[in-house]
Amino acid sequence: MEPITLCGLVIVLFGLWVEFEPAVRAVIKAINTCTVFVDFVSHSRVQKPVYVSRMPLCLAKAFRC
Repeated sequence: MEPITLCGLVIVLFGLWVEFEPAVRAVIKAINTCTVFVDFVSHSRVQKPVYVSRMPLCLAKAFRC
């Protein structure tokens, strides 16, 4: 694209962001405070103990430089 077209596109996008920022932020805030969304996000997976996720000692010694 030509530089003048890119500059015009940036100006238009900035203008649209300034115009619709409050509405976008209100929608994001409504989604984040929704109880279904909070319940869905707050349930994390069960974490494995550290010793399960680490490499066994014999393999660690084999690949050590």
